[in-house]
Amino acid sequence: MTEKVFEFINTNNLIEKKDRILIGVSGGADSVCLMHLLAEVYKDTDIKLFVVHVHHGIRDVEADKDEAFVKGLCDKLKIPFFAYHYDVKAIAAMEGLSEEETGRKVRYEAFFDAAKKNNCNKVAVAHNKNDNAETILLNLFRGSGIKGLTGIKPLSTMVTEFGCITVIRPLLPVTRKEIEGYLAERNISYRTDSTNLENIYTRNKIRNIIMDYAAKEINNNVIEHITGAGANLYEAYNFIEKNINDRFCAIVKEKQGIYEYDVNILSKEDIIIQKGIIRKILEQVAGNLKDIEAGHVNDILALGSKQVGKKLNLPYGMIAQKKYGIISIGKSSNLVSNRHIEKPEEEDIKIPGRTYLESYDIYIETEIIEDKKNKTFPKNSCMKWFDYDKIENTLKLRTRKTGDYLQINSQGGTKKLKDYFIDLKVPKEERDQVLLVADGSHILWILGYGGRISEKYKITDQTKTILSMKIKNAKEK
Repeated sequence: MTEKVFEFINTNNLIEKKDRILIGVSGGADSVCLMHLLAEVYKDTDIKLFVVHVHHGIRDVEADKDEAFVKGLCDKLKIPFFAYHYDVKAIAAMEGLSEEETGRKVRYEAFFDAAKKNNCNKVAVAHNKNDNAETILLNLFRGSGIKGLTGIKPLSTMVTEFGCITVIRPLLPVTRKEIEGYLAERNISYRTDSTNLENIYTRNKIRNIIMDYAAKEINNNVIEHITGAGANLYEAYNFIEKNINDRFCAIVKEKQGIYEYDVNILSKEDIIIQKGIIRKILEQVAGNLKDIEAGHVNDILALGSKQVGKKLNLPYGMIAQKKYGIISIGKSSNLVSNRHIEKPEEEDIKIPGRTYLESYDIYIETEIIEDKKNKTFPKNSCMKWFDYDKIENTLKLRTRKTGDYLQINSQGGTKKLKDYFIDLKVPKEERDQVLLVADGSHILWILGYGGRISEKYKITDQTKTILSMKIKNAKEK
């Protein structure tokens, strides 16, 4: 087994010259094996080893004995020993976390602190092949994506609230049975955590019930098969991630913490690339993907077909917002602070022709239709049709002005644009950014927020000349 682990370490560059490695040792078979194996392999080298033990304050006397046991092993092997004490039950109750999650949190807090104090550049933990298989199943049951089904990695950089930790897992290529065999051959004792035998924790249920049943009743090589499937998925995941990263760079633009993409361009990608790009944006904005669910990604994709101005509230204070053919994603504070940066200039609309609005990166395309026979006028939020002969002034593409109004019924009733925005609950800070097509003070078309057009200009049976107007993102061909 020593040769297998040593080869795994070298293949994955887990340990290099002059490394200072902190080993997490609970006193159980796995961590005791890891400590002895590293001490054996790297004896009389420039690799320096340290041990940290975390007392969770749960098993009282039994936990005290575990600590004393690990300290005794370290004294025998002449490895510096550091113990950390926590009241996991109290912390879990105070922070509203499970004891499992809290235990993991305090362990990494201890790892980071001990590594920092001893100038250690890596932390070694004793995850083995069984742990890997259990993790894959656990993630599957929790509804994980492909990444979660790829299993535990030999080396990873963990970003915690306490800092960054480089974690290595030298025992990943060996099973728990091999570990116990290694210890038995060398007559090395270890402690058994009684809570590992209790099926009150999720992982214990998978380990003691599901995995045990699968090995006995389905296939006794279940560990190898599950971890093998994880390895295959990891290859597929890397291929997908490469393509996601390539398309992310081509499609997504970032400015002042706000990420934007063209809905039309993204929609042409395969759905797995679309979802991957969205998740990558969310990870960039939030800093991690914890609490980001598949539903959040699907809601953002669905936002692309919604009307202009629609937005989603997301975890970590993020907002996704629909603009004119564009989705913007960022922290709410960034979106608010950037909302008024570029107030568009007023533009005369060319009829017929194309009018570009640089600050929004869109253009209005217009056409005169003299004969409406055999013409269909489907409902479309980005394209509208008007009675051209009723237009009195040069049409303008602009934002609101004092005195703006629109006709709301066929009897000639009007409403101030300000009141219309209030009725529609358009946020006050967004009203100056809503684009309008205006005939003097009369608003023909409100671009977004329902896409309302004035009743005065609607096509009727008496209409002779039609003006078609279409709004397009400037990137559209």
